[in-house]
Amino acid sequence: MPIYEFICTSCGHQFETLRSAKDPSAILCTKCQSDAVKKILSSGSFKVGAGGSASLPSAPPVASCGRSGFS
Repeated sequence: MPIYEFICTSCGHQFETLRSAKDPSAILCTKCQSDAVKKILSSGSFKVGAGGSASLPSAPPVASCGRSGFS
């Protein structure tokens, strides 16, 4: 089951919940119990092959002060 991230539009609380994509029940804010929640896009990781995991690639390093990084 995937973990989804939500934000409550009533109180602004951000939270995660583990749930089936086929679960029809309403999602309630874990802080104020409001059902006014929106799913938000989260950065995450994913499984690769036989049990290994990998994260999304990071940005390349920034050049040091005063140098463009190109020669």
